[in-house]
Order: sequence, then C-alpha cells, then structure tokens
Amino acid sequence: KNINLKITKGMTIGITGPIGSGKSTLVNLIPRLLELRQGSLTIDGIEIKTIPLKVLRKNIGYVPQETFLFSESLKENIVYGLEDFDEAKLRRAVSISALDDEIERFSQRYETPVGERGVTLSGGQKQRTAISRAIIREPKILILDDAFSSVDVHTEEKILKQLRKFRKRRTCILVAHRISTIHDADLILVLKDGEIVEQGTHKELVAKRGIYTNMYRQQRLQEELEKTV
Repeated sequence: KNINLKITKGMTIGITGPIGSGKSTLVNLIPRLLELRQGSLTIDGIEIKTIPLKVLRKNIGYVPQETFLFSESLKENIVYGLEDFDEAKLRRAVSISALDDEIERFSQRYETPVGERGVTLSGGQKQRTAISRAIIREPKILILDDAFSSVDVHTEEKILKQLRKFRKRRTCILVAHRISTIHDADLILVLKDGEIVEQGTHKELVAKRGIYTNMYRQQRLQEELEKTV
C-alpha cells in the first residue's frame, strides 16, 4: 500500500516485519508471480508488464521459503532449465551456498537422488540447493525470500559472507525475520499491514527505537538465552 521505492543497481535491500505484513507479496510482484493491480513497477526504466515473462524471469533469481525439488539428482535440480553450464560454475554455486562439504560426504555426491520433493534432504539442505540453483544462473536480480529459515546461524553466516562477493554487481533483495540476515543491507525496509513503516540502515533503525528495534532486542535476548542452555 502506497509504496514508493527506488532501488539502484547493485544495492542490497533487506525486508523484514511481522508475519503477514506483506513481505512475500511485495517481492512476488518483481518476477510477476503476482500481478500489480495498481501503480507501476519498472526495471531499468522499463515497465515489467511490457517485458516478456521468460525474459524477465531469466534475469531474476528467486528463492522462496518453501523449496520445490524434483525427484532427480542433486545436480539436475541445481542446473534445471539451463541450456548449458560448466562444472566450475556448478561448484562455485554450491560453494557460495555452503553445500559443497555436505555434497562431498554423500556417497553419490552430485548424482545423489533427492527423492520426491527433496525428501532425502534436510530443510536447510533443500533451501541451499535452491540458492545454488539461483546463483548458477548469475541473475541481475537475486531475491531470497526467507531462504535461510531452515539454515542454522553459523551456516547462514558462511553463506552471507560468500554472497557479499557474488552480489557486488547485482541487486539483491533479502526477505527475513532474522535480523542477522539483513543487518548489513544498504537499505532495510520494515513492513506492517502492507506498508513501509520504517526504513534505513541497521544503525539508523536501531536508533529509532521502533518495531525494528524491538525485533532486534528480542532476537538478541533469545540468542543469549540459547547460549546459556
């Protein structure tokens, strides 16, 4: 509702807010998984409605929270839909998503069957497979919609460190409830009831003592409590 936002190429945007605040709805408009009912949305000055859907989505890497995997090998799930690829790009993608060490421990490595909907993989492994799938395509825009929700904090830190190098020349949009995922973004948006109620850098938002500050403090407290258990 009433969202007016300009994202410069190469920026990393963090989006957070309470459950049901409209975070996923907002990012789903970019690859046109949802259609914009009013207003306009442009990429490089071009209205997205005028861009052929195949062309639009070819330039967008989108990873939702709920990952869909095919009953094929791990490798086939990562390179699905690519006309050509090389092994170096494949290995780079799984390295960025911190999946490489685990793949090496699988007896069939990249040829490991993942089962129907990825039943043989953990939730975190499924999400990282989807992240690898997005990264290997080298998209101009990378959208990670709560894509670390099943990944532990230590692994998340490894992925984010690798992503900082990958996203330097790309626009990256990180949707997360966990503040640690988005704290170093160039701009953080806080949504509530479909509206941007706060925006700024992590430091600026903490100083505002609003919704973001409360979320941050609660998560810090939770982390401290978990350390004592």
